[in-house]
Amino acid sequence: MTDDRLSQEELNALFQETAASKEGSTIQFQEVELEALNELFSVSLGTLSTSLSSIFMEEVTVSNIHTNLLSEEGISEVSFPYVEAATRYEGAASGEAVFMLNPPDAQDIADIWAVVSGDENEDNIDKSLTSVVTHIMESLHKGLSMASGSSFNGTFLNLQVVSEWSNSVLNQSGALIDTSFDLSIGSIIQTTVHHVLPAPIGKQISELLVSEEDLQEQTTEKMVEEAPPTERTQASEWKEPERSYDEKVKQHEPAIQNVQFTNFNQKQNPYSEERNLNMLLDIPLQVTVELGRTKRIVKDILELSHGSILELDKLAGEPVDILINQKLIAKGEVVVIDENFGVRVTDILSAAERLSKLR
Repeated sequence: MTDDRLSQEELNALFQETAASKEGSTIQFQEVELEALNELFSVSLGTLSTSLSSIFMEEVTVSNIHTNLLSEEGISEVSFPYVEAATRYEGAASGEAVFMLNPPDAQDIADIWAVVSGDENEDNIDKSLTSVVTHIMESLHKGLSMASGSSFNGTFLNLQVVSEWSNSVLNQSGALIDTSFDLSIGSIIQTTVHHVLPAPIGKQISELLVSEEDLQEQTTEKMVEEAPPTERTQASEWKEPERSYDEKVKQHEPAIQNVQFTNFNQKQNPYSEERNLNMLLDIPLQVTVELGRTKRIVKDILELSHGSILELDKLAGEPVDILINQKLIAKGEVVVIDENFGVRVTDILSAAERLSKLR
């Protein structure tokens, strides 16, 4: 009598495959997670323009960045054929991902790269395109590491032309996260590139940005929106008590006083931590400190003269905003360093708070 039972190794492999399949099919994304992923990739791909411009010696722009959840049904809408460059994520997220390009545009990109690098042999088209994709991947991972505070790196796997979805390296991945962006190289190339990764990788990345409290808060808000109208009406019945006319006037009465600046004689930052930033030292960032804003009509602007005072939308003593590449990341207070103005950082916003500022 033969023993048809599975070995322990076969059972373990079967259980792992079943668990992985179940995990990929049940992953759910809330709106706040997709918004966080879109913001992260928007910031990360923003550094791509500078690095590619220096290589192609043409003005390179990256725009119209959108991140969407691509269901298994939506995969059938992908236009074939396309050039698929497979890469692998390592570090804060692990798994395979692909860059998808239109074949004619991929050919043009490879040709430009070959001319710039001085290697115009037709046999090296795949080699040129591989170099381009590898550079894009490395730049993206550097941007992800910088924006999220976690370590992202990866390797290039292979390049192929896909004529049907069954040939793709992601055809068994279930739901996918598709980040598309428009890539322009001078006036020569205007194309759309898709960066597609399986839902489990997207979930790993979103967990770095969105806390459980944020997810619960959005779930609660959604439940309130879906509640019957009577319940929403009861929740909004409370009104602010009526105030007298004198109280209202006193509240809006402006108070003008001189700003007292604190002397800043020693450099210290109790919130800093040691990190290896060598790979980010060549990325230029624009730092802006915003004291406040106001709106005025043209008539008021024309009446400005020496000594005129503009009232801003911030109260005296309120922290100023510190923006990196037009993105709010911290709060601070104005100080004096010798004879120059400076800003002491008092609070650094979390990823969830940065996301809420963009809504």
